[in-house]
Amino acid sequence: MKTPSTIRRLAVAATLLLAVGGLAVGGFAPTVAAADDASLSTVNDTVRVHAVEGATVRGTAGELDAGSTVSVRVQSAGDTSPRFFKSADATVAQDGTFAAEFDLSGQSPGNHFSVTVSHNGTTITEATGRVVPEDEPVTATPSETATQTETTGAGFGAGLAVSALAVAAGLARRRRA
Repeated sequence: MKTPSTIRRLAVAATLLLAVGGLAVGGFAPTVAAADDASLSTVNDTVRVHAVEGATVRGTAGELDAGSTVSVRVQSAGDTSPRFFKSADATVAQDGTFAAEFDLSGQSPGNHFSVTVSHNGTTITEATGRVVPEDEPVTATPSETATQTETTGAGFGAGLAVSALAVAAGLARRRRA
C-alpha cells in the first residue's frame, strides 16, 4: 500500500515532469528555444537607421523556418525627443533574414532607441540603435566593424528535461528500497 508521503513524492515528480515537458517545447516560459542564433545587423554593436519613412531594421532569425513571422519593436531611449514606440511584423525569408520598415522621419540624427525582435511572444534578440545623418551609411564601412548582435536566453531544453527524468528515476528507486 502506498503511504501519503510516497503519493506526495509521485505527485511532485509528475508535476515536475509535466512542467519541464511544457518548458522544453516552449510551452509557457520565456525561452529562445527555436532561435538561439537570432541577431540584428549592427555597426559597432548598434543598429543604425536614417530619419526617413522607410527606415529598415534587418537581422537573421536563427533557426526559425522561412515564412515564420517575427515582431520587431523600436522604442525611443534616453533623452530622444519626440518619444516613439513602433512595431512591425516581418516574414523570415528563405535565407533566414528579415527586414522591418518604420517611419522615423520625425526623428533627428543622434536620437537613440532600442530594438527588440520576438517570435510568438518570446524575445529572440535585441540591441540598441541610433538615428544617423543621411550622409552616414547604415551599413559597415571598411573602417567600421559589422557585427551580428546575438542574444541567447535561458531556454529550457533537453538538459533540464533529462535532469527532471533523473530526479524522477531517483525517487522511483528510493520508493522500491
